[in-house]
Amino acid sequence: MMSRETIVASLDVGDNRIKCVIALRHDDGQIDIIGTGVHPANGVQNGMIRNPEQVEGAMKAAVHEAELMAGCEIHEVFVSASTRHFESFDSTGMTRVAATAVTAADVRQAIDMAAAVRMAPDQRVLHVVPQEFIVDGEGGITDPLGMPGVRLEVRAHLVLGNTEALRALESCCRGAGLEVIDVIMAPLAQGEALLTPQGRDVGVALIDIGSDTTDISVFQKGALVHTAVLALGGEHVTADIRDCLNTPMAEAENLKRAHGTAIAHVLDPEEIIEVPGVGGRKPRLVKRTLLCNIIEARVAEIFRVAAEELDRAGFLETLAGGVILSGGTANLHYIEELAEEALGLPVARGCPKDLHGLIDVVSNPKYATGTGLALCGLRDRHARWFGTWGAPAPKRRGFWSFLPWVAQ
Repeated sequence: MMSRETIVASLDVGDNRIKCVIALRHDDGQIDIIGTGVHPANGVQNGMIRNPEQVEGAMKAAVHEAELMAGCEIHEVFVSASTRHFESFDSTGMTRVAATAVTAADVRQAIDMAAAVRMAPDQRVLHVVPQEFIVDGEGGITDPLGMPGVRLEVRAHLVLGNTEALRALESCCRGAGLEVIDVIMAPLAQGEALLTPQGRDVGVALIDIGSDTTDISVFQKGALVHTAVLALGGEHVTADIRDCLNTPMAEAENLKRAHGTAIAHVLDPEEIIEVPGVGGRKPRLVKRTLLCNIIEARVAEIFRVAAEELDRAGFLETLAGGVILSGGTANLHYIEELAEEALGLPVARGCPKDLHGLIDVVSNPKYATGTGLALCGLRDRHARWFGTWGAPAPKRRGFWSFLPWVAQ
């Protein structure tokens, strides 16, 4: 019998780190994470590639580390870029059913109409995420194929990407010896890794606290229905520590990781930590609660602004599945409790579902995007675009229609 084992690799290009994840799907469908690699994102600043040669070197280093762990070489990757480069909004499309029942061609036509929006010259359509189909006025349909009717409509969430930024990213990948199979927006990838079908159905929000931004994505009735980007992230927490404790940025980051918590009052008020000095000055001793009060103030602000965004968009009262946290800052102790207080919703850290292999590594919230990218590839999420819907899917770049029923 011919083996059906498949290996897929991903590259999560962030402001601080470039992370590579290699995943293997066995003949029986089991998915193992077999390699991971991480390297500082040299050459990336504020979501933009400033030094392509440095970025290429960082990509090569992250990929090489993952290859050594996995015992294989990779030449193709699924990639995610900074959400600063994306814009998303809802759109609708409609077509007349050509025959007596809805066919794949009808679905393609409706999606094409939803994607036919006016956009800036420097933008291109990356994703069309169907939220529901409507056949002759009957809505709430996830799979319209074969249904009798005359008119087919689709309500979808469109994601546009900045053409120049994406070209720069793809160019760096080629310079690192990697072919880009697809560029996928991080919230879609994270949803694949962290959310259950039940959560996506009843309503759940993903809050990804990155280095310089916080991404909010809402899923309801199985589909992505809202995205937003807040100009606050983990680096703002680190900068507050630097400014308040007069210590270098790198040392502030180390203090956050080693001694930080999201809630200060749970600590021993007499506990002392050492703060490195600047310019050869001697280190100082301060109470740990001082450090954690600084952290708590900024993280509470992030969740307060997130609550305002969810409320403004009309979702704060409809998230029966609560909130899932991802990103490196989600590793702070007591962050779930602080988030629950600010949002008034149940909160949990994101953990990948139904995976094997290096699960202890990728269970870290900072690997959510990289793991989700690999899962999108293994489950053909990227390939079921409407240009070849219903036929063997070729490798492609760019336009991806995310069909909830395809991978079931």
